[in-house]
Amino acid sequence: MPNIAKPSEKSNRFLSWTCVVYPESLPKDWIEKLGDLMIPWACSPLHDKDKNADGSDKKPHYHLILSFRSVKSYEQVKEITDALNAPRPEPCRDTRGMVRYFLHLDNPSKAQYERQDIKVGGGFDLDTALQRSKSEDRMVRRQILNLLAEFGINEYCDAVDLIDSEYPEFSDYIFEHTFFFNAYLKSKKYKALQQVVSDKKETK
Repeated sequence: MPNIAKPSEKSNRFLSWTCVVYPESLPKDWIEKLGDLMIPWACSPLHDKDKNADGSDKKPHYHLILSFRSVKSYEQVKEITDALNAPRPEPCRDTRGMVRYFLHLDNPSKAQYERQDIKVGGGFDLDTALQRSKSEDRMVRRQILNLLAEFGINEYCDAVDLIDSEYPEFSDYIFEHTFFFNAYLKSKKYKALQQVVSDKKETK
């Protein structure tokens, strides 16, 4: 995997956010606290069978999505996640991808979880969340292309490593569109090479 640093997004505002929560840290009335927010939310099944890269057991945890009707800043969302005793929140760029990640649907080598164990509240529509409109499809594709440009990725294998480790909510998309992203990166490399050749000719 390339030597990368995840960019800071604290200054940005998003409609949906996600965080990891640990069962032993959650307040007993955490569902009521979420209900008081009057926003759609979804919580994954308890991930109690996940493994670290070295094969050791990961600490059991939940993944939580908070969906707002207007964009919220990192600071605003952190007030909520702090009340749940959760680590720092992260923007949720692809609700469908995150819900699929709840179950590891696109990661067959990982522990699989059951849809029936997903908890939802505030009118969160699980069926709709698992679908993606054409405009959302374009938005996700553009977000991934922006990430590849930001990190200077020019090989498909590096793109997969980046997305799978840092942006798992996009994993299913980049796996489903291998041909597009592979062709795009090859085209960019070819264009860059042609520019080098052209520059050399001009300097002669």
